[in-house]
Amino acid sequence: MTSIAERAPLSRGRAWLRATLLIALLGSCASLTASPWGVLWLLVPVAVALSLLLSWRFGVWGLAVPAALAAGVLGLGHTATPWAWWIPTAALCGVWMGVREEHAEGGSGSRAWMLLPLVLLAAVLPRTAHYPAMIAHVETEMRRSDQELMQMVREGGTPTARVAELEHAFEESLTTWQRALPYALPTLLFLWIALLVYAGRSLSARTAAALRWPSLSRGRLREWRLPDGALWTFLAGLALLLGPWPAWLATGWTLLLNTGIGFCVQGVAVVESWMLARGVPSSIIALTMLFVLAAALPVFLLGSMAVGLSDVWLDFRRLEPAPAGNGEEN
Repeated sequence: MTSIAERAPLSRGRAWLRATLLIALLGSCASLTASPWGVLWLLVPVAVALSLLLSWRFGVWGLAVPAALAAGVLGLGHTATPWAWWIPTAALCGVWMGVREEHAEGGSGSRAWMLLPLVLLAAVLPRTAHYPAMIAHVETEMRRSDQELMQMVREGGTPTARVAELEHAFEESLTTWQRALPYALPTLLFLWIALLVYAGRSLSARTAAALRWPSLSRGRLREWRLPDGALWTFLAGLALLLGPWPAWLATGWTLLLNTGIGFCVQGVAVVESWMLARGVPSSIIALTMLFVLAAALPVFLLGSMAVGLSDVWLDFRRLEPAPAGNGEEN
């Protein structure tokens, strides 16, 4: 038996319906993504859901799922293919979530830290032999997409001067992306797979409801707090960027950006807690955040990350009175 307190469960029919709709949505995304990466839309959430449910029910025996998936990657000869390793690594995150779920240790920040295996895989990716070929393939696809778009513009009867301006703008944009892509691609892949991991968690929640299991725990944004290990990961990325190791720049940027995003969310959580403690409605908080995000994105990101980092030492929320109540994350 689990130690999770019972919630009002979904009906079995509604739970299966939601799970089916989620799988259908993921399948439609897979059909729009080039092979072999498109299969990750389905395989990653299913692997996460299976490993989470098994580890929640049977503890560390759930490690059999990522182990079997890793053996499958090796057995099918995909050792050198970067896309395949995201599946067992995501399943490992699912095991971590399931084991911590059994002990009711699933706060928002703690769950984000359970994505550490994905962060480490993304950090290792630039050091693999096939990474230059992956970058070249992405650049080729970007150039082909720009050429197809320009062809549509010409066929649409756009004036020649305007076409020339667009070509110049596209060329400058492509040049900028070519410079940034080797450092940004691992982070973009991490964010995508992290989204699929949480889709897998959602799928496992629907499955648990259909099986009449206790509900998975849900965290509040205002309680988001990364553990101290995230700070050390952030500092490790900063050290790689400042050190005399140019070959490790992409790894350094990956560690810095991914943990920096987590601290941005922590900064937002601090601000939300401060506003809730003063009686500001959640709807007003959301609108304010969206306005600042749209009006001053760089300032918003840097400011929220600074607040999140300083919260590691100052722990602002201990200084605030607890609000009367607030909503939970969906």
